[in-house]
Amino acid sequence: MSNPLNNSMDLSFPSELGYEVIARDAVSAFARRLGLSAERVEDLKTALSEACINAIEHGNSLRPDLRVFIHCHLEPDRLVIEVIDQGATEFVARDNVLSISEKIAGLGSLRGMGLMLISQLCDESSFVPGPEGNCMRLAFSR
Repeated sequence: MSNPLNNSMDLSFPSELGYEVIARDAVSAFARRLGLSAERVEDLKTALSEACINAIEHGNSLRPDLRVFIHCHLEPDRLVIEVIDQGATEFVARDNVLSISEKIAGLGSLRGMGLMLISQLCDESSFVPGPEGNCMRLAFSR
């Protein structure tokens, strides 16, 4: 029987660009250990990097005194990763967001494609309320 303590992992790092690479590498190693395929691990790495950059830039407003927290845990059929910022800026969903193809066609800014990319790479992605910040939840089926 597996030890449930070995099926979760927590990280935290300062809100400075570059730390998302360290988080990406640690979480991808954890995902490989839990049996995710190489292809899914690559999707995870890209989605997690985008979620961490959003937390650093938007949630924590690039304030290095604030931290980004990552909680990973294994559920029976999936790996769930939560990226939590300290909420210097609250996430507000926008209506009428342009598609990736519309942005590439020059109909709007290329900024803001991270959430679209995340939604395409994960089996599930969502924002969930957090007590003191924004929480982006990513899920990858096993």
